[in-house]
Amino acid sequence: MPERSGTPAAEAAPAAAHSPAGVAPADGLDARLVVDRGSFRLDVPLRAAPGDVIALLGPNGAGKSTALRALAGLAPLSEGHLRLDGRELHDAPPEDRPVGVVFQDYLLFPHLTALDNVAFGPRCRGAGKAEARAVAA
Repeated sequence: MPERSGTPAAEAAPAAAHSPAGVAPADGLDARLVVDRGSFRLDVPLRAAPGDVIALLGPNGAGKSTALRALAGLAPLSEGHLRLDGRELHDAPPEDRPVGVVFQDYLLFPHLTALDNVAFGPRCRGAGKAEARAVAA
């Protein structure tokens, strides 16, 4: 069954208070994620200030995973924009984005602990094991 068109309950309502209407924040996340996949079209705005927590909620097929994949660079945007702390990330490859996605099985590497799975990102960016584990904790 294809994912349904529409906007999941993903817009970060509290973030609207951080910026005047129509003004993109210099810090934080400012995105309009538009992804076309067959008959499915995801079109969702996301805005969050640094330190905000966002939850993507919606029924199966609403586009939550597609939105996360677009943020991480694993699904290309058909339209829209993606800025993080004022930096345009629309064309940046996944490895150059300070965004990570952990899919439904939270262990990317089943032979590692959950902490070491989370520390994998900092380790890839050159951090030592102790530093990466401290960041992940």
